[in-house]
Amino acid sequence: MLASLRAEQNRDLLARGFSRRHFGRIATMLGAGAAALPFYNEPALAQLSAVSGQVSPDAVRINANENPLGPCAEACAAIHAIAQKGGRYLYEETFEFQKTMADVEGLKPDYVQPFAGSSAPLHQAVLAFTSPTKPFVTASPGYEAGERASKFIGAKVIGVPLTSS
Repeated sequence: MLASLRAEQNRDLLARGFSRRHFGRIATMLGAGAAALPFYNEPALAQLSAVSGQVSPDAVRINANENPLGPCAEACAAIHAIAQKGGRYLYEETFEFQKTMADVEGLKPDYVQPFAGSSAPLHQAVLAFTSPTKPFVTASPGYEAGERASKFIGAKVIGVPLTSS
């Protein structure tokens, strides 16, 4: 594979069915970010939900995770307060958030990783747990980004149809 990987890591990737080509795709995805690849982040997925033509102004696009109520008053106040600090990196806020979430869930703070959206961690989970020999199993219909990421690295996608029961 690559000289920078230990022999053990090379064997593990090969055992999971990855070739040099697969590894190159994974490295590209991690290095370039999801914007340059054939699967999408939240804004791009929301754009795919656009309907051409007239849509009622009070219509709610649930396939784009729209909320008909909008943010609550407390959320608006918090957004306004934090926007005043928009020119600063507020690492302490992130660390406090991690600690609070870890305390709530009974975890170590290192086990909580905040992200600005769900695409990055979902793509990373797909990369960590699927391969050409380990398929991606998903509800159908379901969140498209995981399916696209797994196809990109050569993992088989198994869709399980949703039922009414």
